Amino acid sequence: VTVVYDLFVLPPPLYFMRIFTGDKIFHYFTSKLIEWTVPIVVGPPAVWCGMRVWINDLEYFESAKKTGRALVLSNHGSRVDWLIGMFSGFSGTGIRVGFVCEWLVKYLPLIGWYRNFVNQDTFVNRSFESDKPRIEKRIDEFHNSNTDMMLFLAPEGACVDHNDMAKKYINDCQKFAASQGYEPFNYVLTPRYKGLTCLARHVAERGEIMSITMAFVKDGKLLDERLHSPDRVVPDLYTLFDGWGGSPLSVYVYARHLDNFNSKSPEEIKKIMMDDYKNKDELLAHFHEHGHFPGVTLDQMGEFAVNHPKVHAHILLHNLLWLATAYAAGVLPLVLRSITWIFATCMVSCVTGKYLYGSTMEAIPFETGIKALMMWMYQRKVKKGKDVSTTNTCGDSQQAY
Repeated sequence: VTVVYDLFVLPPPLYFMRIFTGDKIFHYFTSKLIEWTVPIVVGPPAVWCGMRVWINDLEYFESAKKTGRALVLSNHGSRVDWLIGMFSGFSGTGIRVGFVCEWLVKYLPLIGWYRNFVNQDTFVNRSFESDKPRIEKRIDEFHNSNTDMMLFLAPEGACVDHNDMAKKYINDCQKFAASQGYEPFNYVLTPRYKGLTCLARHVAERGEIMSITMAFVKDGKLLDERLHSPDRVVPDLYTLFDGWGGSPLSVYVYARHLDNFNSKSPEEIKKIMMDDYKNKDELLAHFHEHGHFPGVTLDQMGEFAVNHPKVHAHILLHNLLWLATAYAAGVLPLVLRSITWIFATCMVSCVTGKYLYGSTMEAIPFETGIKALMMWMYQRKVKKGKDVSTTNTCGDSQQAY
């Protein structure tokens, strides 16, 4: 509800002001708005639901944020990678976090719209030729306004479950790894690398390129284990919120430096990324077998701190602000009815999606229902014998990102 207020009430004047003042002032105020909003997004999972996040080298991570520009390349073991990225930018030295994500996200109600209009994430459709100008334009906008940002993305470009389409994607990625001279990856998919040729311009002048590997643990069990394992669980928002009165989620992050590849050729970048994902696969395999990353035990890892009083204060002030605004405008009953309808719609979307798909996949609200419907339509095409051979393949021609 508070995110809706920060989307519909506060940004319109900023967009009007942007017409006359340009991007510099606009980005300054949207960054302040994001600082105001982030605690109410990451706070409930961390403060109310017990989520905790540790990293092997907290000092290195904080120093990367202090450069003002960082490109963070993560594995895609969950549907809440974005929330962990946002949380890591909020904890310690604060920095605005931008994301590179699929085109569908910006159309998803409320939080998807917020990420489009306020956070101004970069949305891609997996066609490098059409996305390259959009990526470069977005990066240049923030550079020209001298806005510090940590750019967060998962080069795998997909998060897979246990359905037939996912199994095909996993097999295609493993065949692609073998064709490049690597043992098939068991814990990660192969990375999409072409988009990195222009994403690297974010740190061309200064900053840090960082590879991170995230292991999600619940009740002492690694959730993002082997891709083909029937015990593999892809954490989503419901996994996080299950910590409220249930078992909290723990996230362990292994971060390491990657050399800048601005001057590298596409083939060289491909090898850098494939080597990095070979390393990610080995890190997760070690964690799965030993319960920790190589060279660092769990008690040696640093924890991302969260300021509980600050989070509670933000949540309280947000709710008081939207209640006071609605009351002053004389629309409080309408707003309360709208909230009821939003929650009811979200519940129906989740239940319907879980019925169609077999599990939730809630990266942001409403995603389970919408994506389950899209996958159901895909399966219908398959049953009707339509050609879907170009969907979710992982050959060299599909390695867009």
